[in-house]
Amino acid sequence: MQRALGIVGLVLVAGAAVGCGGDATGMVPVGGASGGSELEQRAYIVSRDHAELTVIDLRTRAIIGRLDTGGVANHMAELSSDFAKIYVTSSDTDQLIVIDSATLTITKKLALGKHPTHLTAAPGGLLAIMIEDENAISFVDTATDTVKKTLPGFFTPHFMRFSRDGRTGYVANIGAYHLTRIDMDRLEIAGHLPLAGHEGPPRHSPARDEGGFADAQIDREGRLFAAHHATGRVLVHDTITDRALPELQVGDGPWVVFAEHPFANVPLRHLVPTFGDRKITLIDGAAAKITATLPGDEEAYGVNFSSRAPGRAFVMNRMRQDVAVVDTARGDVVARIAVGGNTETASTTADGSLIVAAVSGADRVVLIDPASGTIAKSFDGVGRYPWSVTIPRGQNYCH
Repeated sequence: MQRALGIVGLVLVAGAAVGCGGDATGMVPVGGASGGSELEQRAYIVSRDHAELTVIDLRTRAIIGRLDTGGVANHMAELSSDFAKIYVTSSDTDQLIVIDSATLTITKKLALGKHPTHLTAAPGGLLAIMIEDENAISFVDTATDTVKKTLPGFFTPHFMRFSRDGRTGYVANIGAYHLTRIDMDRLEIAGHLPLAGHEGPPRHSPARDEGGFADAQIDREGRLFAAHHATGRVLVHDTITDRALPELQVGDGPWVVFAEHPFANVPLRHLVPTFGDRKITLIDGAAAKITATLPGDEEAYGVNFSSRAPGRAFVMNRMRQDVAVVDTARGDVVARIAVGGNTETASTTADGSLIVAAVSGADRVVLIDPASGTIAKSFDGVGRYPWSVTIPRGQNYCH
């Protein structure tokens, strides 16, 4: 039996939330009178070293629920299209945990293949779940919470993104030199996008330590950018015209080109942290060219944007234990926000008003006001090693 700590009429655990300038107030019951709109104003925090899922109400800025999922090494959460269900991958039990959003109760545990990690809401009411140790992707029907199809043929699939029309998926293989293209109507592999010089049959990358593609993000103009960790090259592809564009050479050990977010007023300036040389490369997305290089960090797994600060980007510096504020027009760091621990990932709310960042080593979550570049509130005691953040319609990603 699963132990639910977050239920209707839930009570905030004493000392769980520590605000800036006051304690947590304004508690609201889960599934209150506001219905669906209430479900849109939440942040879901998955802890890596604890089974807890933590729920923050972003209107009241209070923790409103904690659920013991029973998972082990939980990795990431995703939501159904109506936000009525929460899906959490339990990597070490090879399961997908299905949770009712209104009551925060577990409704199902679905067996998957070995080591499920990242999951993405896919067209047609599906979830695409990366089954890394089986080089496969499972597509789950969110209407029935059953596996519709498990598709093999990948090279440690790490993340999946979708074309604007939803008919094509792009899978980042972290163990190879290519992306895999998926026909979403047939749920079949439709081809590959290789780095130049690797156009032969798809094969595993000889590079150790996740040397391939961690993500393949698509900006609002339909241009895909994917950084290859071992070679320092960025694959660029126009997904609308299905045309390869010239590759870019960035620094040593790039992780992800952060290009995908929901903010129409943010300029097309994409950031890619490079770990080996501790740099950040700034890419003009419209021209698909590099415009600046600025100081970075040994590990920076996240970059967030906001419609409230459209000319700035917020870089989660894991080793520096701060968030660097980058002026994307000038190409320099204009401020640093100390967070008191190593940052891992973050999500920005759909209206751009808050960036919710996991400060993992401190078991803390901070709410950053991007307009002022300050911490609006901090929550301590958020599980053990809060790992990923998911917000309805927000800028969501993972490691």
